[in-house]
Amino acid sequence: MRILGITGGIGAGKTTVTQMFVRLGADAVDADQISHEIMLPNGSAYFPVVHAFGKNILNADGTIHRKKLADIVFQNEKQLQLLNQITHGCIFEEMQRRIDRSKASLLCLDVPLLFSSDFPIRCDKTLAVIAPENCRIQRVMQRDSCTRKQAEQRICRQLSDTEFTALADFCIVNDGSAEKIWEQVKNVYQIMME
Repeated sequence: MRILGITGGIGAGKTTVTQMFVRLGADAVDADQISHEIMLPNGSAYFPVVHAFGKNILNADGTIHRKKLADIVFQNEKQLQLLNQITHGCIFEEMQRRIDRSKASLLCLDVPLLFSSDFPIRCDKTLAVIAPENCRIQRVMQRDSCTRKQAEQRICRQLSDTEFTALADFCIVNDGSAEKIWEQVKNVYQIMME
């Protein structure tokens, strides 16, 4: 099995690109999805996160209110580091379990912090998804129901497109054209399957 690490800034289109690889026959493991799962009331990070950030981040049903938590961590670097310390180990363990179960020839790991965390899983190649900043801001505002300022704060805490491009083996530009993205994905898929 070959492993392709897919990364990029918030709102760049990593999930869209990953889903295209899946349509071609790859398997996928999504770090953001796992992050959501581990913070559910029965998840491995739930109690440590509630202990660290307080019960004021909870909804009435006891689930973590992700927007309240995001408002805390994206305005304070130390709080973001604390959240990452709590969750990253849990995320990496679950990712490894899913990798071990996969039988696919190509496995895509959708990992936003692939280059900016101590990511312990070896990837054969890496791919950065980049997009114009204004497109990213609009996508984040729409997806996360946040203000422009909040979207900009999240974006500025991540690597720039230039940094992602310099670190990755491949780069896909997501400027909104599904056909162009699809062609780029097919090209990378063919290379990975050689």
